[in-house]
Amino acid sequence: MSEGRVTTEIVQHERGPYARVTVENAAKANCLSTPIMAQLRDAFLGLMDDDDLRLAVLTGEGERSFLGGANLQELKELTPAKARAFLSLLSEANTAIRNLPVPVIARINGVCIGAGLEVAASCDLRVAASHARLGMPEVALDLPSVVESALFPRMMGWGRMAWMIYRGDLLDAELSERWGLIEKRSEEGQLDADVDELVETILANGPVGIRTQKALMRDWERMSLQDGIMEGIESIAQAVKHGESKRYINETISGLKK
Repeated sequence: MSEGRVTTEIVQHERGPYARVTVENAAKANCLSTPIMAQLRDAFLGLMDDDDLRLAVLTGEGERSFLGGANLQELKELTPAKARAFLSLLSEANTAIRNLPVPVIARINGVCIGAGLEVAASCDLRVAASHARLGMPEVALDLPSVVESALFPRMMGWGRMAWMIYRGDLLDAELSERWGLIEKRSEEGQLDADVDELVETILANGPVGIRTQKALMRDWERMSLQDGIMEGIESIAQAVKHGESKRYINETISGLKK
């Protein structure tokens, strides 16, 4: 039986190309098997050197599941060595997403749990359908939540993370939005419209500014406050040197005069 696949479509937009990456394994709730994780990693690594790329959208096939967590058949056969290899591959996929030099939008079209939620957390922005359910159920399997779960305290705070992880049940989209796990909850039937609006808004901005901002935000994760401030000064200098900020400023001034 097929383990599914990961596909990449490059959409040609008037303001520049962007990618749509889809995990196609709906029959198994788009769960993350070893082959799927390797394909997901390779899909984002393959986009890394595209200097024209403006952003990427990641989603799962169908309407029921974004990414339904790790493949349970593989989990039940884990040994300590296999667990290290499995989770290292998951982290490699997440790192490839986080290291993409342009924003990545998670289009969360349904259930998003465990390893799937770690993938979503590795994206820059998350838009979820109103019927989506999100959570980390590993403790129900007598396992800890690990790898990119380390991102959750930055997103939602320690207490809310502890509530989600220690309980192991799922949060609805409304609570996920209130707690900062997602940035936007879409009303029924509006997910694609909301994702498209976000794509259009980002594409309307300057490409050098967006890429520089993402690099700076990644630096802020590891820097002290003062180092982050100083790094921002250098980032502005580089953006002015290599970008078209003057044209964007002139367009803004022209718009204000109308």
